[in-house]
Amino acid sequence: MNKYWHIACVMCGLLFLFASCSDDNSNNYLPVDEAWKAANIEAFDKRQYDDGMEYINSESGNGKILYKVIKKGEGTRTIYYTSVVKCYYKGCLIVDEDGNYIADRDSVLARGKVFDSKLEENDDEPLETTVSGLIDGWTTALQHMHEGDEWELWVPYSLGYGVSGNSSGSVTINPYTTLVFRVKVESIVSQ
Repeated sequence: MNKYWHIACVMCGLLFLFASCSDDNSNNYLPVDEAWKAANIEAFDKRQYDDGMEYINSESGNGKILYKVIKKGEGTRTIYYTSVVKCYYKGCLIVDEDGNYIADRDSVLARGKVFDSKLEENDDEPLETTVSGLIDGWTTALQHMHEGDEWELWVPYSLGYGVSGNSSGSVTINPYTTLVFRVKVESIVSQ
């Protein structure tokens, strides 16, 4: 009986090995565009030297976010990793709608291709979410913000969708993408 059990385990291992080596490209990795990668890394690196930009190291140790305070809110309560918050936001890429890179980093939020948003000025409902359920860049930022704060936030790929990118629904975020957001903490639902 022991002999048959051993043979069954070896066969299962071989099936797993063959399945993992197949060429069906069923994984979720998107192809890496080296020019895109270089442009996004360069844009983030250069932004850190611009007037008014500050940084916060991620608690994960995977990098730092860059931020500029657009508006200081009146809130004083702390936002924790486990807090639930409501936020308005706009997320942009460092390219315009036609795919042209935006050289003036101060205008990325005005001219950048919007990949997601929930905007107060559009009468959208704010995003209600647990801080821990977000990309590392947002998690890092929110734990340093208060109610009413509005920030320009630059998230490097290492604190966003990484080296594999993200493709869900109609939105595709390429690997090595720098994400640029305007984020406003509307309220803390629970701490």
